[in-house]
Amino acid sequence: MARHNKLRLNGIFHDIGIKMNDLYKLKNPLFTAKDLYKMVRLSLIEHFPYSYDHIGTDEVLTIFINKELIRDFRVENIESERGLTFSGDNYERYKDLTREESGAEHSSAWYVSQVSKWGRNTLANLHDDLAIMRKWLHLTGYMVDNLPTDKFLQQETLTIADAAEERRRADRARLG
Repeated sequence: MARHNKLRLNGIFHDIGIKMNDLYKLKNPLFTAKDLYKMVRLSLIEHFPYSYDHIGTDEVLTIFINKELIRDFRVENIESERGLTFSGDNYERYKDLTREESGAEHSSAWYVSQVSKWGRNTLANLHDDLAIMRKWLHLTGYMVDNLPTDKFLQQETLTIADAAEERRRADRARLG
């Protein structure tokens, strides 16, 4: 039987609906937690002052790609065999890109070529990741009633502290 994880926030435990064996794993193959934060933020700004209830994952992804990566690329989740359709000049330009890019940093063209290979299941994985990100944003005061707070609107990027790295830097600085 899978146990669900609880998030401790301000001394209170909240069930965040993640099985322990799925904890710390993003389901989508491409985007990080920082990217998910930007996706939610940009889509809420695009539709402000409305809540995110009517914004589909395909639209969130399209907004993110067009604002953060490259213009004129659209993703649509429609009823078809594959489930997704892509369009736009930059889709046509980069869809067949085969060049591999190693490391954590990738070009906009690389992201477009990778997303262009997605199907409905991969988009569903992104949907799940975005749902968990939104839940975290609610629990931490970045969103209230499915709307962004001033804190969320003003903070462009998510900063995730690496405590171990910060200790190493402090030790190096202390030791000279």
